[in-house]
Amino acid sequence: MPKSILKKTAYPAPASRTDGEKTKAERDLEVALYHANLIQNQKDIGWEILESMEALIEYPLAPPPYDASNPSPLDAKNFKAMLQPYQPSDYDAMIVERNINDHCGYALCRNKNKKDGVGGKFRIIGKKGKDFRVVERAEVEKWCSQECARRALYVRVQLSESPAWERNGFGEAAIDLLDEPKSEEDIAEKLGQMDLDKTEDEGKMQDATNLALERGDKKISSRNALLAVNIKENFEQGPVQPPSLDTTELSDRMDTLHLSLEGHTTKFNSLGELQDGSDDDSDMDTDWRI
Repeated sequence: MPKSILKKTAYPAPASRTDGEKTKAERDLEVALYHANLIQNQKDIGWEILESMEALIEYPLAPPPYDASNPSPLDAKNFKAMLQPYQPSDYDAMIVERNINDHCGYALCRNKNKKDGVGGKFRIIGKKGKDFRVVERAEVEKWCSQECARRALYVRVQLSESPAWERNGFGEAAIDLLDEPKSEEDIAEKLGQMDLDKTEDEGKMQDATNLALERGDKKISSRNALLAVNIKENFEQGPVQPPSLDTTELSDRMDTLHLSLEGHTTKFNSLGELQDGSDDDSDMDTDWRI
């Protein structure tokens, strides 16, 4: 067999460059890892939403007397924490899951959702001339009452439309409830957040004033008063006289009362001319003359 006269060249394996620049293989690897981490983050957030949805089906956990109008502070805190990665579509899915289990769509309500059992697709809500509207029966049967519907929709409008993996620090988003829990722990926490050492700032001075009002300290709370009023005793010298009406002044007013126009009385001299001489007889109405 004839031998080839071409020399065989051995090519080295690709390696990182020593001048600091990355090779195409390294850049492709970084891009692949970035997308892999992004997909894994999406899966983790989706799994977190699914687990929280399963937990919210059984809410509220606190027994009475807590209800939807005054939820438990712990239930409200956990409810707002689990809603952090939610989108409005996830919130709607959670409402559907609660309805399937015969619960009101508002997660902090322990009542059952309302089912009238009557056929038809639409329902009329409200009285004639006041909050009158026609809605689908499925929307009405999501809640136990219109109050819970307002509470649930108040939370829904605060949720972000963008996915959680596209947000920066989504865990710090604040969600408010239409009926916040009323407990002494919340009041004590707010009082503890007041800074009374630095009173130069207007907001901190207001905190000091509010705290002084709670303590009943009138001296401190009156520093920021909008109007300082000093009340002094009026010592009358001599006997007290009752008020009197001057009959002469009243009779003068009765004689010219028909000439009053919007509180102003025009005065004329004996010739029927204006005393200030501003108008002559040609410009003045003389129908009143006899």
